[in-house]
Amino acid sequence: MHQRNWEIAVIFVLSVLVCLSTGCVLSGPKYNWSENIALSASSGRAGSESLDSPMHDDNINTYGETGPLLLDTRDQASLEAADKFSQATLRWVKPQTIQRVVVKTDQYELEFFNIYYQDDEGNWELLKEVKNNISKAYSYVNPKPITTTHLQIRVPNRWDSRRVGGQKRRTVGEGGAPSLSYKKIREIEVYYALPMEAPEAPAPTE
Repeated sequence: MHQRNWEIAVIFVLSVLVCLSTGCVLSGPKYNWSENIALSASSGRAGSESLDSPMHDDNINTYGETGPLLLDTRDQASLEAADKFSQATLRWVKPQTIQRVVVKTDQYELEFFNIYYQDDEGNWELLKEVKNNISKAYSYVNPKPITTTHLQIRVPNRWDSRRVGGQKRRTVGEGGAPSLSYKKIREIEVYYALPMEAPEAPAPTE
C-alpha cells in the first residue's frame, strides 16, 4: 500500500513539472467582460453631476479622493463608521449588473479597503474586504453577479501598514489627535459578464 501511494505521489509531481515546463496553467472560470460601466455612473452627491470625480473617467493620469462617509441613519453603528472610514461612491440611475470591480491607485495608497453595494432595500452589503493590498490595480471578481444602483469603496482612516514595518500608519492632527485622511483613487472600473462566444463550427467537407 505504501509503495502504491509513493508511486502515485511521484506521478503527480512529474505531471506538475511537465505541465509547468510546457506552459499549461490551472485557471478558474473564464469571462467575457462588458465595457466599463463605471463611465456612465455619477460619483457626486445624489442629483449633482457637477461633483463627478475623475476617479472613473477612464484616464489613469487623473485621480479623485475619497470623501466623508455620509450617514443614512444616525444610530451608534453609523456614527462609529463615519468616524473610522472615508468613501467613494458610484451611482447609476438604473440598476446595473455587476460582477467585477477594479480599483487603481498609487502603490500603497489603499492597502486596506472594503467594497460595498446597496441592496434593494437601501442597505449597504459588504461585497469584499481587501487586506494587505500593495498593487496599483486590484481586481475582484464576485462568484455571482449582483444588481445594484450604488457601489462604494470604503477606506479606513488608519491601518497597520506593511510598508512601515508594522507601525501604525495614520495622520495625526494638532494635539496628537488622529485626523481624517482622504485617499487618492486613480480609477474605479466596473464590469459584468457577457455570454461566452460559442466556437465556430468547422466548415463542412465535401
